[in-house]
Amino acid sequence: MKNKKIKCDIYTRVSTTMQVDGYSLDAQKEKLKRYAEFQNMEIVNEYSDEGKSGKSVEGRPEFQRMLDNIENGTDEVQFVLVFKLSRFGRNAADVLNSLQRMQDFGVNLICVEDGIDSSKDSGKLMISVLSAVAEIERENILVQTMEGRKQKAREGKWNGGFAPYGYELVNGELQIAEDEAEIIRLIYDKFIHTNMGISAIAAWLNQHGYKKKKRQNNTLDAFAASFIKGVLDNPVYCGKLAYGRRKNEKVSGTRNEYRIVKQENYMLHDGIHEGIISETDWELAHQKREKTGVKYEKTHSLDHEHILSGILRCPLCGSGMYGNVNRKKKKDGTLYKDYFYYACKHRRLVDG
Repeated sequence: MKNKKIKCDIYTRVSTTMQVDGYSLDAQKEKLKRYAEFQNMEIVNEYSDEGKSGKSVEGRPEFQRMLDNIENGTDEVQFVLVFKLSRFGRNAADVLNSLQRMQDFGVNLICVEDGIDSSKDSGKLMISVLSAVAEIERENILVQTMEGRKQKAREGKWNGGFAPYGYELVNGELQIAEDEAEIIRLIYDKFIHTNMGISAIAAWLNQHGYKKKKRQNNTLDAFAASFIKGVLDNPVYCGKLAYGRRKNEKVSGTRNEYRIVKQENYMLHDGIHEGIISETDWELAHQKREKTGVKYEKTHSLDHEHILSGILRCPLCGSGMYGNVNRKKKKDGTLYKDYFYYACKHRRLVDG
């Protein structure tokens, strides 16, 4: 009589789309399928998270779906197979909590490359030890990555990502893109030598037929106040490189919630790239920004109903406009009267 096959799920994960050989999704799946065949196991479902960190189970939809299916009985399996424990997770608490959720429903974990089976007496102990090691390893990788980026900034080299408007990347280095650089010079000239503010400069560019070149991360060619503000606040345009201007900080009272916070002290070094404007113009613009900049607390309160939200259309880009509330702070930290407005997602304001 033929032995009944043991049922299992397989789970694979990569933290980036570019992985070294042996850790790619396809390589992980292939090894897990070979193991299942050798052990006479039947694969019920395959779950895979691509480009997801092992720092937390949050943000890994396939992992969550697998646990849900185990708990609701959709997947009637005895084991979950992973290539290595680090693919299951790199946070010790999350690893142990997720394993406990599985074991509560009679499902155990097998880490093929590590030779770990949580159904064995020593399995859970090994998982506890290795998950703690994986968490330390993740923190070390993060520290090394940050140090590498800091060193690149000290050397005046671009740290990666899209080139800022006005530049293009050539062999990993910033080079001036003249068609865009003309716009950057106009923005600084208008801001320094006229009484025009940020919104007025954006409107002037649009009214005079200037078009913003479409980039990978933006498909609209109209200029917005947020774009002008970003240009005026970025020292890259005077030949400098900043590092650490913003930082992800944990939200107090939460487990895995973070917010981006601007930093007062950050690294600023001479870049190896050519500046589009002079350092003098940068300083003049920076000084004016500090004098005229107004801090607002932006809210989206459900206490205020904006009946024209989604009905009004932006006259420049055609996007729907939605109601918002700005609360302007006084010097003593108290608030002025609420200011209501409608805006498209590019922050073009009309009184509402």
